[in-house]
Amino acid sequence: MKKIVGLSFFLALAGLAASPLHCLEVRGKVMDIYNQPLARIHVLIDDGARSTETDVNGEFNFTADESGTNLKLRFESPQYHQETKTLALKDATVTLKIYLIPIRLLKEEITVTALNEAEKAIAVPFAQNIVPAITIKENQPETIVQTVQNSPGVHFIGKGGISITPSIRGLARRRILLLVGGARITSDRSAGASAQFFPPELAQQIEIVRSAASVIYGSDAIGGVLQVIPRGARSPEAGIAALNLSGNTANQRVNGGLSLSHQFKKLSVMASAQYSRADDYGSAEGRILNSGYRYFTASLTASYETGARGFSLSFLKSAGRDIGKPERANDPLVSSFYPQENANLLNISFHEDALVANGSLDVSLFLNANDYELNKVKQLSRQIDIAKNNALDFGVRATLRKNLNRRLELQAGADYYGRSNVDMKNETWKKGSLTESTFPVENGRRGDLGAYATLNYSGLAGFDLVGGARLGSFSRSAVSDGVPLEKSSMAPAFFLGVTRRIKDSLTFFFNAATAYRLPSLSEAFYTGITGRTSIVGNPGLKPEKSLNLDAGVKIHRKDLFLGAYLFQTAIRDMIEKFPLSDTAYTYDNIERGRIRGLELEFQFYPLKQLEIFGNAFYYRGTSTASAEPLNDIPSAKLFLGAKFWIGRFWGEADWLASAAARHPGPAEIAVPAYSVIDLKAGYYFSNRLFLFAKIANLLDRAYYANADPDIPLAKGFDLSIGMNLNL
Repeated sequence: MKKIVGLSFFLALAGLAASPLHCLEVRGKVMDIYNQPLARIHVLIDDGARSTETDVNGEFNFTADESGTNLKLRFESPQYHQETKTLALKDATVTLKIYLIPIRLLKEEITVTALNEAEKAIAVPFAQNIVPAITIKENQPETIVQTVQNSPGVHFIGKGGISITPSIRGLARRRILLLVGGARITSDRSAGASAQFFPPELAQQIEIVRSAASVIYGSDAIGGVLQVIPRGARSPEAGIAALNLSGNTANQRVNGGLSLSHQFKKLSVMASAQYSRADDYGSAEGRILNSGYRYFTASLTASYETGARGFSLSFLKSAGRDIGKPERANDPLVSSFYPQENANLLNISFHEDALVANGSLDVSLFLNANDYELNKVKQLSRQIDIAKNNALDFGVRATLRKNLNRRLELQAGADYYGRSNVDMKNETWKKGSLTESTFPVENGRRGDLGAYATLNYSGLAGFDLVGGARLGSFSRSAVSDGVPLEKSSMAPAFFLGVTRRIKDSLTFFFNAATAYRLPSLSEAFYTGITGRTSIVGNPGLKPEKSLNLDAGVKIHRKDLFLGAYLFQTAIRDMIEKFPLSDTAYTYDNIERGRIRGLELEFQFYPLKQLEIFGNAFYYRGTSTASAEPLNDIPSAKLFLGAKFWIGRFWGEADWLASAAARHPGPAEIAVPAYSVIDLKAGYYFSNRLFLFAKIANLLDRAYYANADPDIPLAKGFDLSIGMNLNL
């Protein structure tokens, strides 16, 4: 018996020694910073002792024994920065998520959504710019407009400081539609909306359409669309927590923000806050008075997604204080500034895939209660002129998409944009006493109702055809200095675009479109003070209507992108700004304004870790009635840059040259040519920690950035440094 027990014990020990160790399955998914899955990423296990690759869904799996406590993984690809991950085996039951940073990003690989439909940029029948999250992070812009400033065809107008507004192809003010997450951003300022209240750090992507888009968006899209796509709760850069810090020397700017996010299965939540404060900035010839500002922005985003539907809600609160409006005269005894500016933006959206066979439905709603106050101070006479503006903007949009067959897609929608409770009040205080109070605009209202449909046909070999039409109905009313005023009208819009692709490396496109723009409430009804001098409204203004023609060629190879574009925009009853005196302006319709232009852009990788890029444009804008130049047409510009990588370190040098403005518009003055050099560098410790440095205006040049008669000298030498940390 003892022999039997001993033999059994021996056999048990032998079996235990011979049995394999318990194995654990490790699963993961590799994505880029835009949440797109990455296939064929090489996964090295334990410093290359074993390896595997990701599949078409970016997923990988392998087995690991539990003899150790940690496992080291390395992710490699020629197109992405290498990433390492040390995995505690006790956590291996959780699916890993790995995000890789692209080394190169060709323009045609980016998805465009600004025309309300997701498509690869190379396939759309118009010219467009995309500024992705990684570019925003590496360029450290102060404002949304500064973020897109060196993009093809994009410039800015305004007096400088933080309140500059975008210009696309020589069209500015209210001819460029500005969207934040689909919400229309409107301002009663004469220069139009600038979205300075929205920090670039909260943007996931910025898209610029340089063609008329009234068929999709209605009024104000004559010159195109600038759409800011906010970071969502499922943003890969959010992580559990994200921190950014930066500082600038030219204006002693201090900037910082924090984001916190969490995912509860199908529900994702993200809270963010960003603060920025700057003093008066320094130019090459001295301090520019009254150019500082303070902004605080907080946002909360929640999204719920299933396989067939999704719902999202976001709220953004922005408060600006002591926002300066610098003057060319730089008079210390005279100043204009906004002591306060507030925006309260609520966005709600719903997406449904199961409602219609082979189709989807999108519904969105936004509300934006906003206000600002402008003060003009004359210290010698102890006089303060005050303009107070407040409004409630709101809008709703419903869009149905359906694949009628394999080659024909329908998009149809209806939308309403309203602007109500618009009050514009002027006050004059002398030596501490109120001497005058007027209501140039009281209970102002605007309503834009539209319906549209587009068809996208790809049944012809090598051709894509897109066509659409819209009908809009509008109304405007206000009480101006006690007198009720009201206007109403209707307008159609049409679009036809053709894209011809040849062997996947050459694309030609052409589009023709009509567009329209209603006079704003302030252009038609407001007479009073502005950040410059004073303005006299014109209730008799007619709506603008345009005919836009656009053609181009895009060459796209493995390491090269080249685009060349020609366009013409003719605007009937164009609203122009004219001086009445040295201290007052007004608006009026001219018979027709016409802008013609040429644009070039390129991106080239001559070596694996070297990128050369640039763009150039030349525009000419005149009145066909008088042959006189138009306002806001920028001088010819050339932008060139080079970027190189050494491991995780990168450096970049940019050069911008602008021709002289020798033929300014009726509200402008001539300015000399200028050129500016910027240097940038950064280091990715991982996809979670990034350090950067930038020198703007390296040679400390003194220059005026546009032909605005009131614009002060631009910033001089400016060193900025900062960091981004994601946990």
